[in-house]
Amino acid sequence: MHKRYLTLLLLVCPLVGQAKDLGSWGDVWPVQEQSFLALIQDRLQGLQGNGQLAELQQQFQDRVVEHTLRPTPVEGLVTDTQAHTSWYDPTFVVGQTLADAQGQVFARQGDTLNPLDTLALNTTLYFIDGDDTRQVAWMKAQTPPTPTYKVILVNGNIKTAADALSERIYFDQQGVLTKKLGIHYIPAMVSQDGKRLKITSAPIKEAR
Repeated sequence: MHKRYLTLLLLVCPLVGQAKDLGSWGDVWPVQEQSFLALIQDRLQGLQGNGQLAELQQQFQDRVVEHTLRPTPVEGLVTDTQAHTSWYDPTFVVGQTLADAQGQVFARQGDTLNPLDTLALNTTLYFIDGDDTRQVAWMKAQTPPTPTYKVILVNGNIKTAADALSERIYFDQQGVLTKKLGIHYIPAMVSQDGKRLKITSAPIKEAR
């Protein structure tokens, strides 16, 4: 039970100035200051009256939908005419002693741990650029070596890629996974190789 807790934990961290009375210069009138809220309401009514409010709302909605379907691309990834292979060792040193809900310690500070010692990675990860038809075609031709697999975009439209591959598509938001695994070339496949993860990129006929 402690190992399962460990695996889940590892895989899933007024400026005040001086004032002087200098007297009154010229004519003085009482200040008629409109409240900020009233100003906003007046502006909104004006926009609503000429139809601009509905247009702005639609533009905002369109931007939200567009960003949801096409997140910010991961930078620094390229294709190559040659295949590349690298490995990622998930072993790490525990920073502080860890215990479960019952107070049972399952990892002590200073311990060296490898998540693959307790649970195998039975899922193959594929990283592709959904806007690159060559990579989409490569993905269609793959036969995963594990029971399950996940397609992770580093660029492109999620819905378009999902329709093209007839698969549920994920996106590497802010490049968290590719940076962690040290992926530089795409398309890439990540699978377990002993106590490490093997990252293999596929050659693309014309590098870009």
